Amino acid sequence: MECSAKNTTRGFTLIELMVTVAVLAVMASLAAPSFRELLAAQRVRTTAYNIVGDLVLARNEAVKRGESVTLTPVSAAWNNGWSVNVASSTEVLSGQGSVGSGVQFTTSPASITFDRNGQTSVSTVVRFGLSDGGTHKRCISLDPSGRPKSANMECPP
Repeated sequence: MECSAKNTTRGFTLIELMVTVAVLAVMASLAAPSFRELLAAQRVRTTAYNIVGDLVLARNEAVKRGESVTLTPVSAAWNNGWSVNVASSTEVLSGQGSVGSGVQFTTSPASITFDRNGQTSVSTVVRFGLSDGGTHKRCISLDPSGRPKSANMECPP
């Protein structure tokens, strides 16, 4: 008695593989624009959170140390980054590097100084405006008492 052996092959044909790759490519190209929007919004949000964090740090350190602490931009441009410095020394408490491409400061002060009571050196509201150049905007306002607030909007004039 002879047994006949079945010759079956398992796997994908080249045509099936090419169709699958083409479908995946179309799906990825549809998702790419929304992913870019997500990244742009996240860059603006992250920069805003970093500024607020360093504003809070500068204010708290000024109160804790009983002396002025200043938040200043690097090379006179906030896009290049900023640092938190004790005014009476060269001590740097914190620093942020360049914010990179995709985020612009639409409004910003020359620098912010907190006195030993945690108040700013100016008697008006100071604002930082952030934008990705499109629809994503963030406004950080700092009242004379030194408390920062962040909002999803363009800064008022």
